[in-house]
Amino acid sequence: MASPVYAAYLDYLNREQQIGGYETARERAEDSRNFYLQAAELIHCNIDEIAFCESATRAWQSFFYGLKFKEGDKIITTQLDYGSNFVGYIHQKRRLGVECVVIECDRYGDVDLAALESAIDGRTRLISISHIPTANGVINDAARVGQIAKSAGVPFLLDACQSVGQIDVNVAEIGCTALTVTGRKYLRGPRGTGFLYVNKTFADSMDPPWLDQHGVELLDRSSYQICAGARRFENFEISFAARVALGKALEYANKTGMVEIGDRVLALGAYCRKQLEAVPGVTVQDTGVNKSGIVMFSHEDKSPGEIRDLMGQNGINVWVSSGPGSLVDFQKRDLDILLRASLHYFNTEEEIDRMIDLLKSL
Repeated sequence: MASPVYAAYLDYLNREQQIGGYETARERAEDSRNFYLQAAELIHCNIDEIAFCESATRAWQSFFYGLKFKEGDKIITTQLDYGSNFVGYIHQKRRLGVECVVIECDRYGDVDLAALESAIDGRTRLISISHIPTANGVINDAARVGQIAKSAGVPFLLDACQSVGQIDVNVAEIGCTALTVTGRKYLRGPRGTGFLYVNKTFADSMDPPWLDQHGVELLDRSSYQICAGARRFENFEISFAARVALGKALEYANKTGMVEIGDRVLALGAYCRKQLEAVPGVTVQDTGVNKSGIVMFSHEDKSPGEIRDLMGQNGINVWVSSGPGSLVDFQKRDLDILLRASLHYFNTEEEIDRMIDLLKSL
C-alpha cells in the first residue's frame, strides 16, 4: 500500500477504537463516499454503477450468479480466463446444464476473436474473459470483445483483476456490461477489498444471488423493493476502514494519472522482457501482441521456487504461478509452473538489472 492508504486505514481503525463503529461511520461518511467517487472516476462510469465487494472473486460471483441461466444456455470464455471463473462455469454446468465454450488463442497467443465471434449463437447468454491473465503478460483486446458482444446483444463480463490500476481502463470505451476489480494488486489497496461495476440499465434488471437489508428496502413481513443500481450487490456488514483505504488508493491512482501509470508500467515490462531474453537458460513465457507489466519466465536448470527464494534473499520480490489460477492455459501450453515478476510504476530499470544479474549468476 502507498503510505497515505496505509495511514487512512490505521486512522479509521483507531477512530473506531476510540468512539465505536457506528459513530465513526457517521463521522466519516464523506470518506466512505469518496470510494464511490474515485472508483467511478477511475473507470469512467457513474457512482451508482459501483458496488464495494470483499474481493474481485466475490464481485465476479455477485454478477455471474445473478444471471438467470437455464439448461442449454451457452457461456463463452477463453483459455486465458482465471481458474476461479472456470469453477463458476463448471458449477452452473453441473447445476443447470449450461454449456461452456472455451475459445483458444491464435498464432500470436491472443484470444482468437474470429473464433469467438463464430461461437455466438441464439443460446449464448454470456461472454466472459480476463482482461490480463494472472500468469501471462498478454493484454486481451477487451474493446474488440465489447464490440462483438454488443453486436450480438450478449452481456459481457470483464475480469479486470490484473488490469485496473496497471493500465487505463474505460468501461464506456470497452463496452462491458460488468467489470470486476481487486483492491490489493495494482491499485495498491488493502487485502479484502474490491469492487464491481455493472451498467445501470442492466443492473436494474438483475436479481442478485444474495440480498440483505442494505441492498433492498424492506416493506413489510412479506415484501421488499430492490435498490436501484449496483448497491443491490452490496452487503451491510463490511470493513468500513478497508473501504475508506481503498478509496484513498483509488484517489492516489487518479491523481498520479492512469495514462501515465500505464505508460510507465508497460515500458518497464518491455525492458524486463528484453533483458531476460539475453540471459542464458531463461525463457520469457508471455504471449500476445500487446503485453503488460506482468512478466512470466522460466529457467531451464533452476526451479521457480529456487529462484524466488534466491531473489527474496536479495530483496527482490518475484512469485511463483502454478495451480488452478492459470490451469487451462498452462495445460494447453504444456506448462506446470512459472516465475512472475510484476512491475509497477515505482520500480526502476536498475532494480530490473539487479534481478538480471542474479539470474546470470546462476
